[in-house]
Amino acid sequence: MADKKQNAIKYGEVIAKCWKDEAYKKRFIEDPEGVLSEAGFVVEEGVTYKVVEQPKLVRYLVLPHEGTKAAVQDMAKRFLNQAEKSDVMIPEGTEVRILQNTDDVRYMILPASPKSLSQAELKMVAGGDDSVETYTDTAVAVYEVEAAATGTTAAVEVEVVVAGVAVLI
Repeated sequence: MADKKQNAIKYGEVIAKCWKDEAYKKRFIEDPEGVLSEAGFVVEEGVTYKVVEQPKLVRYLVLPHEGTKAAVQDMAKRFLNQAEKSDVMIPEGTEVRILQNTDDVRYMILPASPKSLSQAELKMVAGGDDSVETYTDTAVAVYEVEAAATGTTAAVEVEVVVAGVAVLI
């Protein structure tokens, strides 16, 4: 579990650096395993990592390669909880895309830079949670959420939030 939490933090740091440095972002997209390893992320052997750039009005949910039933049940509970709060599940103009990891492929979501997002868009990608914290000096905050985790970090209930943008890992 320590590796999974550490991976969540390292992944957030990689995302933040991608937003600041276009060359680093390009390298991350082309060689995710190398960049993740250099950052201290524990990379699984025999697994290919694929970076998916997330457009600003798209939210990716990545299902694990194992324990999918539990992840889908958890996601359904979250949707039901949201439905109790509001009839609007997905704000107008946005879409949700679902990917599933396989035994040998892990998807790494690279969200749009917060510099290109409005406050409403920031709230949408952070799951509509008003408790999202941002720190202007580091632009990185980590908080617990009820997030479906990828196979890379299955069962981790930590969501890395970089300047208010939620990254499910």
